Amino acid sequence: MIKLAKYIKTLLIIIVIAAPLAAAPVRGLFASINLGCRYTSQNHDYTNNTGAVGKETKGELATSFGLSFGMLNQVEKTKAVVGGEVSVSMNLSKANYNLQVSGGQPEGKVEIANPYTFGGYAILGTMMTPKLMFYAKAGYAWVKTTLKYKGLSEGDANYSKTMAGISGGGGANYLITDKIMIGCEYLIHVPGQTAPRDNSYAVGGQKRKFVYHPTIHSVMIRLSMLF
Repeated sequence: MIKLAKYIKTLLIIIVIAAPLAAAPVRGLFASINLGCRYTSQNHDYTNNTGAVGKETKGELATSFGLSFGMLNQVEKTKAVVGGEVSVSMNLSKANYNLQVSGGQPEGKVEIANPYTFGGYAILGTMMTPKLMFYAKAGYAWVKTTLKYKGLSEGDANYSKTMAGISGGGGANYLITDKIMIGCEYLIHVPGQTAPRDNSYAVGGQKRKFVYHPTIHSVMIRLSMLF
C-alpha cells in the first residue's frame, strides 16, 4: 500500500504540471493500465431441505491489476460521452474456511481463490470541464473461481467454475494531455452462486449441500491513452 501511495503521489504531480495541455474532445480508442484493490465478501453456506444449517462469511482484501481496451466518443457540440470497454484483471485473493456448523463437529476445510475476472461494459459520461469527465458503466463480468475441499467425510475434492453476473459502477477521468488520462473507478460485481457438491453421508444428522456466492468490490487507479 505504501508503494501504491507513492505511485499516486507521482501521478498527481504530473497532473499539476501537465494540466494546461488538455483541451480537445475526448474521442477515440483507448487502452488502460489498472492497479488497485478488491474486497470480496466470501459467503459459503451449508443447506439442507429445511434451509441453512451453517454459514461462513469472510471479507478478503487483495491486490488487483489488469488491462482495459475500449472506445470513447464525446458527442459533437455536447458534454455527453458514450463508449464501451472490455477488461481483464488478475486478482490475488484467497480465503480459507473451517467448515463447521456452530456448536457442531468440524467437517473439513475449503480454500477459495478467484484468480482472474473479465467483463464487458457500456459507458455513459459527461465532461464537467474540458479536462474532467465523470462516468457510469454497466455490463456483465465473469470471475474464475476454484474451491479446494479437504478433510470432508467423503474425501478431498477440487472444483473450478467460471461464475457470471452483472457488474457496474462509475468513476472519473482527468485529461493530462489530449491523449493521456488518469482516473479512479469503483465497480461492484455480483456473479451469482455455485453449488459445487452434496454430501450423501449425514454429518450430525444432516446431509450437506454446499453453496458459494461472492460479492466483489473493486477500486482501481487507471492510466489511459487515447489513440
